[in-house]
Amino acid sequence: MTEPAATGGLVDPEIALQRQVETLKQRFPDADEAELSARVHETHARLKDEATVDSHLVALTEKQVTEDLRSGGGTVHIRSDERPE
Repeated sequence: MTEPAATGGLVDPEIALQRQVETLKQRFPDADEAELSARVHETHARLKDEATVDSHLVALTEKQVTEDLRSGGGTVHIRSDERPE
């Protein structure tokens, strides 16, 4: 079954965005979850308005929010499988 192009192949983009919020909360435990949610949704909306193709908007949203948090001094939690040796 094929999903409409307007949804980027996602049945419900909101579910994918909420997963991004949860992932970012794990990576930035000091960040407020409501603020993360707002950033994710605002960034996604901005990118969607600017996009000609929206198949990778969720991934681009996570990347952009992560870069914004890092540049703002956000502390990143390193997962155990990412620890340097």
